[in-house]
Amino acid sequence: MIIVKRNIKLSVSKIFFLFALLFVSLNDVSAQKEIVVFDDKGNPVPYAGVSITCSDNSTKQAITTFNGVFTIDDGCVNPKLKIKHSTFQTKWVELKTGQKEIVLYPRDIQMNTLVVTGQYSPTSDVKSVNKVKVIDNKRILAQGAVNLQELMEQEMNIRVSQDQFLGSSMSIQGLSGENVKILIDGVPIIGRQNGNIDLSQINLSNIERVEIVEGPLSVSYGTNALAGTINLITKKNTENIAVNANAYYETIGQYNTDGNVNIGFKKHSLGLEIGRNYFDGYSQLDTSRVKEWKPKEQWFGGVRYQTTINKVDIALSSKLFNEKLTARGEPRSPYFETAFDDYYYTKRIDNSITINSKLGNYGLVNVLGGYNYYEREKRAFLKDLVTIEYTLLDNPALQDTSVFDLFFSRGTYSFAKDSSKLNFQLGYDINVETTRGKRIVDNTREIGDYALFGSVEYRPTTDLIIKPGIRYAYNTEYTSPIIPSLNVKYQATQHLSLRGSYGRGFRSPSLKELYFLFVDLNHNIQGNESLNAELSDNYMVQMAYKRGIKRGVYDFSLSGFYNKVNNQISLALIDAGEQLYTYTNIGQFYSQGINFNSGFRYKTYKTSFGFSYIGRYNLASETNTEIEKYSYSPEFTTSFIYEVEEWQTSLSLFYKYAGKLLGYSVSDFGDVSQFEISDYGMMDASVINFFWKKRISTTVGVKNIFNVQDIQSSQLQGGVHSGGSGSLPVSWGRTFFIKLALSINGK
Repeated sequence: MIIVKRNIKLSVSKIFFLFALLFVSLNDVSAQKEIVVFDDKGNPVPYAGVSITCSDNSTKQAITTFNGVFTIDDGCVNPKLKIKHSTFQTKWVELKTGQKEIVLYPRDIQMNTLVVTGQYSPTSDVKSVNKVKVIDNKRILAQGAVNLQELMEQEMNIRVSQDQFLGSSMSIQGLSGENVKILIDGVPIIGRQNGNIDLSQINLSNIERVEIVEGPLSVSYGTNALAGTINLITKKNTENIAVNANAYYETIGQYNTDGNVNIGFKKHSLGLEIGRNYFDGYSQLDTSRVKEWKPKEQWFGGVRYQTTINKVDIALSSKLFNEKLTARGEPRSPYFETAFDDYYYTKRIDNSITINSKLGNYGLVNVLGGYNYYEREKRAFLKDLVTIEYTLLDNPALQDTSVFDLFFSRGTYSFAKDSSKLNFQLGYDINVETTRGKRIVDNTREIGDYALFGSVEYRPTTDLIIKPGIRYAYNTEYTSPIIPSLNVKYQATQHLSLRGSYGRGFRSPSLKELYFLFVDLNHNIQGNESLNAELSDNYMVQMAYKRGIKRGVYDFSLSGFYNKVNNQISLALIDAGEQLYTYTNIGQFYSQGINFNSGFRYKTYKTSFGFSYIGRYNLASETNTEIEKYSYSPEFTTSFIYEVEEWQTSLSLFYKYAGKLLGYSVSDFGDVSQFEISDYGMMDASVINFFWKKRISTTVGVKNIFNVQDIQSSQLQGGVHSGGSGSLPVSWGRTFFIKLALSINGK
């Protein structure tokens, strides 16, 4: 009995202990509260990471369950939450009393774009130390842009000008196109006519996005990268079978067709593309065979092969471009049965190889090399308008062929680790350019540039990045100075970032500026072997703010820049009788300005607004105190895009106002001239419809709604008292276009 009673007492004590544990555990449960995380459609968000910070600065981590639930201890006073998920916007919440639900919004509406221009590795445009502007394929499609000229016409801080024989060119930050580096997948484009790349020859049919960096990137890309760098990123091969085809018609007489196919298998892929652009020419008064806008036909194609060998990515690319521009002459008196016709043939061949490989977890090796060929041929004929027969004119001065080719190689090693205080890049850059032709001094000339460069990204704190860089080059024609740069980015708050930069620029005169003689009915230009190289300094500051607002995002930026160019190269009249011009160093040039940009995206609505005010230096102010040192010109841009999801339709509107340009120039004879170029505004609109699960799209739009064609250009001789006026071509007027696109992707 005694033993039995003892056992009963032990059992009762154990039962009491178990009840005590149960009571404590129930109290623990009641001491926690559940929070549910939903998306904007009311669905729970599972596996979201939650960081919980209490008023005593203690921190706890949690993960939402499959039902979107996580718990917070009641003992946590004034909890502050940070909720992260790969497909939703990161959200910061100060939890209110009684609050049991939190809503996350999709991340795709404010997804940051990856950029590569001037970067160590593909980087978010928000995290990039350099300010990089991205024009994506949606914008290209909405604008109906066929080539780079049409796309740049709606960009702020960029002025596009037109030469009916040499094509279109542009300036950035008040600096001319000779100072703009244009790349395709990092490969430089050659073939500058009068110092500029013809933007209308750069087709956008296979372009995924365009990255624009204003200001010098001379440390990374060398000569010509003073005013800015534009890098066109092509659509890459995929592992699937993909077919794309486009047909485009514009009422001015443009007929374009192109297509590409990609075949992917295992670690290999092969892409092919071909296309044709045709323009019938245009004049405001169509009473003559002479066209103000010359007819042209372009053929282009390419092949791209990609493979991976032992974790090394290799891409081989070859592209071919041919253009024929026709300049018909007036019928000749007295019988008007013959005319002189000129034909300009342009050929481009671009071959490249790209090698990418990772070294360890954070090292990246990139090697780019290749060969570019450019040929421009002019042929002059006497045409019999009765028999339609052509006779090649035997005057050598009327025939011409100029050839440029470029051997290049660029390689970098980059160490890029997000958590590291010190990242860096080392690289080399080799460019050997040759020109040949009977209008070239000694028929053949060559210039080589061999450079080493490097930069460091130092993070003294998580919010501050300091990036110094340096480039040393050997130029076969000019003594190249050491080129430094400094970029600073400070993340002042979660939404506010500050950037500042200084960059030195160096541009050696081009082969055409040194050795070329270009003579036709509209040009008489002679090279100058005594030119000095241009040196420049660029200063920029920027404040940028970006914040997510429910299903939207709002951003704005305010920036300013200042450029100083020493030994600026420009054309000057040296023989008034022959109207002979030559390149000369005119002295110093300055430009400065401010820019404001803002944008707002909410659900399927997107709008933007931009304003700039740019001052260009008046050289004549050095000798005439009555002349202002700077002449300022405003620019204004705005765009509107609205997507109607249930209709699979997108509506777009773009507008740019280019303000009046006013300035002064001094000829070699000491005459001071004032010039004025009128202001104008361009507006485009389009509607895009998608069908068959977005495999087919139609784009219908109108370009140049206000029907801008030529603008007034006046030159007042001898100060502001006398002179004449003329016009400059801007556009061929209002046109309507339609584009049909087919895109099929499969396994």
